[in-house]
Amino acid sequence: MDEIDLLILRKLLNNSRLTYRELAEMSNMSVSAIHKRIKKLEDDEIITAYVAQPSIVALKCLFVLIFGTSDAKSMDAVSRELGQHESIRFVGITGGKFLYITAYLRDISQLQDYSTYVSRTAHISDPTIGIINVPYITTPEPLSSIDFKILKTLNRDARKSITDIADDVGLSAKTVRKRLDRMSENKLASFSIQWMPHKTSFVMVFHLILKEGTDMNSSLKHINEKYSQNIAYCLNYSNIPNLITLHTWAKSTQDAQRIQEELHTEGFKDVIPHIFIDAKWYDCWVDQLLRTK
Repeated sequence: MDEIDLLILRKLLNNSRLTYRELAEMSNMSVSAIHKRIKKLEDDEIITAYVAQPSIVALKCLFVLIFGTSDAKSMDAVSRELGQHESIRFVGITGGKFLYITAYLRDISQLQDYSTYVSRTAHISDPTIGIINVPYITTPEPLSSIDFKILKTLNRDARKSITDIADDVGLSAKTVRKRLDRMSENKLASFSIQWMPHKTSFVMVFHLILKEGTDMNSSLKHINEKYSQNIAYCLNYSNIPNLITLHTWAKSTQDAQRIQEELHTEGFKDVIPHIFIDAKWYDCWVDQLLRTK
């Protein structure tokens, strides 16, 4: 993997329906070169699925990340057991038996019971529970039955062509395009990828602890600008105002060390690194919801 591959991954994480031509223009490469790179990312099992779902905004649900050190003997066994929970979407394993568990909760009333379940099942005695910050926006109208049908056929094949979608749902291509445009404009749908961070050289998660009084928005802007060549994505939390989790890619141990050393010069209260060694994606209630439509 190189910087172009990371750019492709980052763009597809935000919108897996981007065409080869659009990606080529974004990366100053030919369409055929982009096609070959994406095919290799698929063959290397770095990209494992192109996923479409109703968005967090549309579902009005909670996006939660729980992380901490596990005392369990087998991380694989823990991951499989966690994956049976209807809310859990992703389990990431880093060095030192440190786990990252992401989930969609229908509402905040589920948070306490869910957190207790994860702590017990993952054998994490002191978990950190983060509610991932999602900008609040109002939507003009909810997803329609037609929208759900479109998302259902795209659920595990988000790059499907307009013509194929139209054939699947029995609508005109014009109507499908209009509904997709509306869902995108109003952030009612999520078009992303499932990817395997541990298969992409060195993917590290840095926990950046901000000093008291530090402006979060300024810090996020600075990080995204300075480390743009290495960032996979960057998260902050509505209930942990001094924490940023920065997911970075490095092509070598030396590159990873450079990023870590540079972060230590940024004036954060603390910088804590974790290296991904495995990851698993699971179906959750959002996927089940689409299957019932």
